[in-house]
Amino acid sequence: MDRYKKYIDLGLGLAAVALGFLLYQFLLQVWDLFRLPLLENLPMSLPGLVALVIALGLFLFFRSNAKSYNFLGEVATELSKVTWPTRQETVASTGVIIVMVGIASMIMFGFDALWGTLTARLLTL
Repeated sequence: MDRYKKYIDLGLGLAAVALGFLLYQFLLQVWDLFRLPLLENLPMSLPGLVALVIALGLFLFFRSNAKSYNFLGEVATELSKVTWPTRQETVASTGVIIVMVGIASMIMFGFDALWGTLTARLLTL
């Protein structure tokens, strides 16, 4: 697990940044909706400060909590054991999926056209 420590920390940091940004955007909407004061005399807006404190708090909680940190280490270890497909296998699988979706779309179009025609004729009787 020690060899994945920097990746776990990086992942937690990126998750905290993403959460902080999303929370900041959400809190800005809440502040605007309820017309709460932004307190412009602070170096950071109040929604930004709240989002920063929550995101940093969650980062520090997950970073210092041994149980969650060990779980993330186990996840990283298991991900390293996965046999990832080669580029050629991925391209071939993608091609098969595109063809099958096209065939399914044509079948659905056929059923839709048939039922549309039958319904239109039934309604004109």
